Amino acid sequence: MMELIIPNQEVLNTKDRITIDVIKDGEHFLKQFDINHELLLDVTSVIYRYLRMTGKIPHNLYKFFISAYYIISRHPMAFPVHEPKKKFCKKFGLQPSSLDYCVEKLTGLLNYVKILDDKNFPYYFDPKNDLSFKLAKNLVKTEVEKAMMNFLIGNRQFNAQFLTEELVTKLVFEMNAFPEELFRQFYEILFELVESALQEQNYSEYVQLQDKYFI
Repeated sequence: MMELIIPNQEVLNTKDRITIDVIKDGEHFLKQFDINHELLLDVTSVIYRYLRMTGKIPHNLYKFFISAYYIISRHPMAFPVHEPKKKFCKKFGLQPSSLDYCVEKLTGLLNYVKILDDKNFPYYFDPKNDLSFKLAKNLVKTEVEKAMMNFLIGNRQFNAQFLTEELVTKLVFEMNAFPEELFRQFYEILFELVESALQEQNYSEYVQLQDKYFI
């Protein structure tokens, strides 16, 4: 009896169809609850990316859909979101421990950033796709390059902390890219970006050049 061999492309198409069917099923499941339907597209995107990266469907996919909704609904720009975790879970009949497990799996694999507000409530954002964060990274890069040139050519000293404060003030209070109430949390994130940008620009080499040729 001849063995039937399915072409690779057909296998991929089959997996894609299964993935799409699973996502539609999960989306339909969430719609029965009192949720913000405007977030569903982002929720399904999270699950789709997770399924594509893992290559397998979780045993209880609905728990992952609920957890993805939890993550998306707690974007920093949604501040304040001070609904207790137990109250959130009660709406879906989900144990808080199950929520924690699924949230950790999703955010860990997809590299989401988690921050806590002053009341210890969590917020999440995707640094690869978040528009405000992309804006922040571009602004940090531009301003660090300017500061380096002013330091080298104009002998203008600068400090990473002061530069970060200026950037946070601009992003939060002038451009409204992040909530004012999370100023402290985003200061810490931007300070790391500034430090990283300085390393990429070889700040120590600029110091040596200035010491050698301009002092």
